Amino acid sequence: MNYTDLHCDTALEMQRRHMGLRQNSLHIDMQKAENFGTYTQVFAIWSDNDREDDDNYADFFAVREHLLENLKENDIALCETGADFRLPRPRRAVLAVEGGKLLSDDIERLGVLRGCGVRFLTLVWNGECKLGGAFNTDVGLTDFGRETVKRCEELGIVVDVSHGSDRLVADVFELAKKPPIASHSSSRAVLSKFCPGKKTPAKRNLTDEQFLEIKRRGGIVGLSLCRGHIADEDGPVTIDDLMGHIDHYMALGGGDTVCFGCDFDGAQIVDGVGDIRGVEKICEALAKSGYSGAAIENIMHKNADKFIMDNI
Repeated sequence: MNYTDLHCDTALEMQRRHMGLRQNSLHIDMQKAENFGTYTQVFAIWSDNDREDDDNYADFFAVREHLLENLKENDIALCETGADFRLPRPRRAVLAVEGGKLLSDDIERLGVLRGCGVRFLTLVWNGECKLGGAFNTDVGLTDFGRETVKRCEELGIVVDVSHGSDRLVADVFELAKKPPIASHSSSRAVLSKFCPGKKTPAKRNLTDEQFLEIKRRGGIVGLSLCRGHIADEDGPVTIDDLMGHIDHYMALGGGDTVCFGCDFDGAQIVDGVGDIRGVEKICEALAKSGYSGAAIENIMHKNADKFIMDNI
């Protein structure tokens, strides 16, 4: 099985815990991924809302350095262009930033990040930063956030609307000329059925309209495995519950849009998955549900691979 994942927090956790990528106690290491034919991971470096903007910016470089050392030790290619990605390599990485707080209000930092290999930017994470508001606010893009979206497109950094408020997502759709993505966002309609009284968790996911607009623009949507994004996390949250989100997105015509952004090492994930080895169980569940081999390949890696090749 080949696999591409649009979002994990493993780089930060490795650096914080002084761990390597070959073998560790996290959701992702190379021994756990050994059964994949090809494996591509988008490694996101997170900006913590509880830390100062400049501290997050400094943290980025420390986490990146630790990650690069481990990529080299494990013969994993960091892909910075579509041409890099097309080379026949069994293990590939792409660099992302989750949360624009590290930019503060300095647009020049975006160029520095691009020079460091960053190809995806999740604009916000939680609450507000100088770019705009997250899902638990009603705040859209600020003037600086609008400047950031435009500059991302000039530099070749893909804009990621996961975690964004509805207003912020609408603002991105208004501004963006290139395809945006949602790297790790499941279905709001499905989660709302599980959690009818829990409005904020549901707002972390995409509406059907947002999903369809990303699809229309040629973007992709990675399904999150975070328990709170899938069902009522006060009870069991199973792969069957996750299948409800996949089925819903596919019923919206998402055959060329749906992929995975599991949020490994950044969240408590769906029961029964455990770590990245559990992706194989999801693949088996898709087959048991009647998905064709071609459809499964698209979800597991081809949709994400094509987007990366065409857009970085």
